[in-house]
Formats: sequence, C-alpha cells, structure tokens
Amino acid sequence: MLPTSLDHAQPADTDSPGLRNIERVNLTEEVHRELARGLSSGRFLPGAKLGIRDLAEEMGISPTPVREALQQLVAEGALTQAAGRSFRVPELGPDDYRELRHLRQMLEGEAAALAAPRIPVSAIDQLEAMHQRLADAKAQANFKQAMFHNQEFHLRVCAESGAQRLLRIVEGLWLQMGPLLNMLYTRSGVPGPVQPRHGHLLLIDAFRARDPEAARRALVDDIAGGSNEILAALAPRRSAGKRAGE
Repeated sequence: MLPTSLDHAQPADTDSPGLRNIERVNLTEEVHRELARGLSSGRFLPGAKLGIRDLAEEMGISPTPVREALQQLVAEGALTQAAGRSFRVPELGPDDYRELRHLRQMLEGEAAALAAPRIPVSAIDQLEAMHQRLADAKAQANFKQAMFHNQEFHLRVCAESGAQRLLRIVEGLWLQMGPLLNMLYTRSGVPGPVQPRHGHLLLIDAFRARDPEAARRALVDDIAGGSNEILAALAPRRSAGKRAGE
C-alpha cells in the first residue's frame, strides 16, 4: 500500500533519485505562470529577448527558477532558444498567424458551444463585466489593459466549457498569439472593423439564449475580426526577413 503522507514514508533507497526541492519547484511554477501570463496577454513583442538575470532581478528571485521556467516555455513552443543561451519571443509570419487563428476558431468555438447550455447566469454576468472593462480600456486608449481583458474573456469562456484539456491547449495557443496582438496594438491600436454589436456581446446573447451554435458562430467571427490588419502588419516583417536572408 502506498504511504498516505511523507511523514509515514519509508526511508528512500540510496540508489533511488532524491526527492525534488519542493520550494524551488513551486517557485519555478510561479515564474512559469507569470511569464506565460505576460506572453498570452501581450506584454512581450515578437523578437524580444528575455534575459535571465534581468527577469530574476525584476521578480526579486535567483536566476535558477527563471532559467528553468524559460526552458519549459521553449519546450512548449512559446519561446525559442539560440545556442543554448538566449531566449527570445518567436517572430511569426502570416502563415503562422493563419494557423493559430484556425486552431483558435475550432477550439474556442467548440468551447463556446459546450459552455452555452451549462454556463451559470452569474458567470455570464461576469463575462459581461469583463467585456465592459475591455471597452473602457479601449475608450481610454489603454491598449495593454484592453488586451489583458480580451484574453481574460476568451479563457474564461473556455473554462466555462468544462473541458479542461481543451482549456490547456487554448492557453498554449494564446502564448503564441499574445505577442502578435501586442505588435499590432502597439502600431495601430486595438483592431477590428466597426460592428453594430461586438462579437463578445453576441456571444453573451447566445449564452443567455442557451444557443450552442449561435455561441460558436459569435466566437469564431470574433476571432476573425482584425485578421486583415494583423496580416497587413505581418507582411512587411516577412519581406524584411527575406531581404535580411539574401
């Protein structure tokens, strides 16, 4: 029978690997969570270099958990590492964006459809409040805050689907999408064509009506909003990259 607590565990075999330092593991997880939040909410621009010592100093911790967290993000495809030392935010091109958009539409659209019949009224009200905070931030030209509330809204919808594996996959996609949106918002403000009613509000309407397919359509269309602006912003970067390689 397995021991029920470490207090009752038998002494470890001297040939077995030692137990991990829990305090350091927890700290690494916290650093990973904070950096992942920064990536998905657009704190970092594509191509930005993430220095271990600079991040450690900013967080007030030693470099070791920062290095470990950065290496985890490389393994997850959220960062790149050059020559085993320098960590950077990937610079994605138009095809990368189209793939991310397509995956988000499939998965987040499915999440919205799953959430529609089960989401509590209180959660719908909270989504409405999140969208209002986003709208207020846009009105104040606080685009970083608007990006944060946009990401918060989308991930909350996925969480309300009850599909935890789907949520984790979407969170991984946002790690790559956040820097792209950061680049665009920095240049031109929050994108998107003028609509009679914002996609988030259409989604909230669908949730209140308990209509899965209307919820799916609203979220898919919302993700497509701003695509032309994003692709236009990425095209010059692709051309500059080709010239640099010539």
